[in-house]
Amino acid sequence: MKLIIASISLFSILFAQNDLKVILGLNQSNYTYNDDDWVDNTDIDYVTGFNLAVEKPFGSLVFGAGLNQRGVKLSAELQGYGYSVDIEGEEKINYLTLHSIYPISLQSGLSAFGGLQLGKGIGGEASMKMSGGGASEDESEDIDSDEIAIDYGVLLGIEYMINEQIGVRGAYFKGLSDVSEEAVDDENFKSNTISISLTYKL
Repeated sequence: MKLIIASISLFSILFAQNDLKVILGLNQSNYTYNDDDWVDNTDIDYVTGFNLAVEKPFGSLVFGAGLNQRGVKLSAELQGYGYSVDIEGEEKINYLTLHSIYPISLQSGLSAFGGLQLGKGIGGEASMKMSGGGASEDESEDIDSDEIAIDYGVLLGIEYMINEQIGVRGAYFKGLSDVSEEAVDDENFKSNTISISLTYKL
């Protein structure tokens, strides 16, 4: 919560309040793996996070800064020696993001947009749970920002303004860079994120 409050204060300083728009919503994200061989028997699911941003138009473009949570859930069942072991893992990374989009008006109150987003990882958490064979184990560890590569990708979406101030936005982020700074190339992965957000013009 302190991080969110501090970020709002920072964004208010960076952007003048004229034509300022605040975006707040939820992310559903997972990873696309460069090497699919090792995930053939693994279920890749979406993990829920939040997104928070402020935007301001400059000419025909809109620039924004925000916070985004992205990650993945993995689950697999291993068989051997007459018993099975269920493994569940989750990773969630916090990013400071900058984006630039070009909005296109489709009709009154409805617009589409496309652009780019850049993210700097500021840390996260990874957890794993193993159960089976009469035993269970839970582990978790922090992800240091030095382990997270610069994240960049394409941002596409659509927005509907309910009235002059309040709107609803759906967006899709397709990561073009590998998430991890240290993993081998063919074992690395890229982010995919679907966002549903409320927007508010100040």
